[in-house]
Amino acid sequence: MRSVWQVVLSVTPITVALFLLAALALALGLALWSARAPHRRARTAAGVLLAGWLLLMLVVTLTPTQPIGSGDATIWWRPGEGLLDLGAQLEPGEVEMLVRRQIADTALFVPLPLLLRFAAPRWSAAGAFLLGVGLCVAIEAGQLLMRAGRVADIDDVLCAAAGTVLGAALALLAKLLATVLLRRARPGRVVRTAAAAAPEEV
Repeated sequence: MRSVWQVVLSVTPITVALFLLAALALALGLALWSARAPHRRARTAAGVLLAGWLLLMLVVTLTPTQPIGSGDATIWWRPGEGLLDLGAQLEPGEVEMLVRRQIADTALFVPLPLLLRFAAPRWSAAGAFLLGVGLCVAIEAGQLLMRAGRVADIDDVLCAAAGTVLGAALALLAKLLATVLLRRARPGRVVRTAAAAAPEEV
């Protein structure tokens, strides 16, 4: 649990920007790999990364902070309840910590749709979004049933939705960039192909 809070403490505008750039670079690499070698290797690599990230998500979100069954089954239904209601009683530094935690929760779901779009290209953006939100709802339900020191919070679901949308957008952007880069890298091939086809048309 200490390592999780170390990650939260490291959330700054710079680290968030670096994380998003790294996610975009990963998506661009997978997009170029898939376009140049349309076999299953790129899909397999994306699938392995996706499985590893899912495992990390489950460890981070479901690891008990106290013995299972020893806590209360607490759920916050109102958006911002965990931030605003507690914020009235907390110091500014502690409010900042809660905001950082929500940013980290959002970032946790960014790689999910990003990797899914390359591991299973037939999945639509809407399907990836529903999967991300559904997974978060299942995690919150698990936290509620475990009663192990964690709170089921609607804000986590909203953060997951935002992270899922962001991840899908990065995957789409990477595919567009890959298309542009490949077109610029092969202009001669396109010209030669057109020239070779011209006599046949005549």
